[in-house]
Amino acid sequence: MTTIEDNRTSGPALGIMIVMAATVSISLSSILAPMVYDNGSNPQTLTVFRFGCFALVCGAWLKLCNTAISLSRRDLMHCMGAGVVYTAATGFLTAAFAFIPVSLAILILYLFPQLTRLGESLLDRRKPAMAEIACFLAAPTGLVICLHVGFGQLNAPGLIFAALAAIGVATSFIWTGRQLPKAQPTVTTFCMAVTGTIVLLMFTFGTGAWAPPPADMIAGIIMAAAALTFAGGFLGMFAGVRIIGASRTAMVMNLEPVVTIVLALLILQEDLSTSQFFEAALVIAAIFTAQKLPAEKTGQGL
Repeated sequence: MTTIEDNRTSGPALGIMIVMAATVSISLSSILAPMVYDNGSNPQTLTVFRFGCFALVCGAWLKLCNTAISLSRRDLMHCMGAGVVYTAATGFLTAAFAFIPVSLAILILYLFPQLTRLGESLLDRRKPAMAEIACFLAAPTGLVICLHVGFGQLNAPGLIFAALAAIGVATSFIWTGRQLPKAQPTVTTFCMAVTGTIVLLMFTFGTGAWAPPPADMIAGIIMAAAALTFAGGFLGMFAGVRIIGASRTAMVMNLEPVVTIVLALLILQEDLSTSQFFEAALVIAAIFTAQKLPAEKTGQGL
């Protein structure tokens, strides 16, 4: 049976497909979130369910693959550290939604691919190539127009929270990509998910924000779907970091806002203009051009 651990040498094509599938799954989870809130829950509780389901999915995968949950003390500490950072980034993004439009918060969050490449360039002491710079400028430019962000609604706390979320995600990508090159990816992901679940439970119950969905079948199905799509998506994302590296995974993840718009069109029946289709194509072109660039020289983690 082929496992994620065996896929490390399968080439970039498999890694890109896995991350693209993960992106669709995460986007679907985002589309389901408003439905969860409409059924009586809140962002804090949904985040707990998401991370808890993430931990269960990882644990089930390890059991299916007969993979022992064994890490050195060093790797365990790095897993916990990266897990706390990623969990904090999720919290910062949720806080940003209270101050600025969701579209603007997502746009700022998706500075993390550029921050990931910049951080790795600094650590490698190398200057990014002009082709890299062009791709990294094209993707956010397309997102600005595609999302029709209203910059008249800027708010300092919201901008700070969203920026911290982007920095947190980039830090988590770089951390796992460099500090866990030999650890099995599903084991490290499982440990990160468990860490995140514990931190979120403590925060949610400590602030009195726990609000599970009502005992209704439809509400339960929506919550389960939102949690499962999140869990499957992020398992694929971290597997992608292992296979194609942190920077390439981050660049493919730029597809998430575009995929979310398309899913909103299909599921929520929102309108999508011709200009938005054009700018979405610009984002996709920039991402796939970036895949042709030389991969980073660092170890590929998680």
